[in-house]
Amino acid sequence: MQTLASILHPYSIDQFLSENWTQRGVFIPAEAPDKFRHLFSWEQLNNILNFHKPRNPELRFALNGKILPSSDPQEWIKHCKQGASLVLSRINERVAVLAELIWALQQEIGHRKAHFNTYCSWPSQQGFDCHYDTHEVFILQIEGQKEWFVFEDTLKYPLREEEFHHQKQPEGEPYIQCILNPGDVLYIPRGHWHYAIAQDQPSLHLTLGIHCFKGRDWLEWLVEEIQWQEIWRKNLPLMPDGDTTEIEEYVNNLCGHLTANLTQQKGKLAQKYTQAQTLANTRLPRMQEISLPSQVGFGLFEQGLETRLRAPKFQKVRVEPLAEGGYQLVTANKKVSFKGLEPNIVENLVKHVFSSETFTVGDVAKWLPECNLDTTILPLLSGLIKEGIILVD
Repeated sequence: MQTLASILHPYSIDQFLSENWTQRGVFIPAEAPDKFRHLFSWEQLNNILNFHKPRNPELRFALNGKILPSSDPQEWIKHCKQGASLVLSRINERVAVLAELIWALQQEIGHRKAHFNTYCSWPSQQGFDCHYDTHEVFILQIEGQKEWFVFEDTLKYPLREEEFHHQKQPEGEPYIQCILNPGDVLYIPRGHWHYAIAQDQPSLHLTLGIHCFKGRDWLEWLVEEIQWQEIWRKNLPLMPDGDTTEIEEYVNNLCGHLTANLTQQKGKLAQKYTQAQTLANTRLPRMQEISLPSQVGFGLFEQGLETRLRAPKFQKVRVEPLAEGGYQLVTANKKVSFKGLEPNIVENLVKHVFSSETFTVGDVAKWLPECNLDTTILPLLSGLIKEGIILVD
């Protein structure tokens, strides 16, 4: 887990996973104040505000624990002068280095819902009241200082709809009280109450939020998986004059059927669920990497044998045999079939292509010496490029 380890450094990732992850917050002082300055800056924040014109709910202002009404850009500086914290959500969708960090992290941990928000706060101001989040939180301090207070949870593993407004706040003292300086990290587990106050200078920090899969996600997947079976589509018995005897017996039989099915199929169902999540864990269908103009079929091999290619970043690929013969490559977004190629050719190609950072057309010719360059290799590579399975680098 190189990406997560780099965020936590110098704190041991093994210690973090055994003692802190989902259990207890931890404050990690930095060895250098510029640790995260390559990720974000005041300049990048200003560029987004000036040229991308974000709107609510992507852009929010919080003052004295309340979210201010949506406002026009000419009001933004006024809000800041009043002491309102400026919040920009999901800036990984606007900043390439943050997007790559998110994709790398998702591939490492196998959970696909991570995002970055940025918070700009003003001296001695507290934008948000004491609250908890329903996802794992990492605070990465970029500029300025901010004092944080972290309390124990009062509800174990709250779900998204279990908002803190309706929960009892902690009564004890915070178990973490610390001042984050540039480069410092603070981890806050899901459900742990917290609030923060900027110090003598304006504060700029990134919040990395990770929404992990839960047992409920598997239950929802299971319903989708089995609901088309006839037994689950059938009407339940009537309840004449409120008599529930027949429907109770029927539901008992459904429970028995479900239990028997889960017992018999649990290994297969677990494997099918995990395979589906593994393929989809870094990219939603709309997030396939694009490389123009080559994917439209232009300028594919302008450098001849020296044309350099690569696999899309963080794309997972699985090879499956076809019932009618041949193979198919399966990604989160599509399936590409290989017909008429010997199994060893497909296996050799996949082994090299997806284990190399980059490679050339000439490399492929060396990997597949039994294949003709013009009639087999170039058409094969051309098809893979147009499908987005590989890209011209």
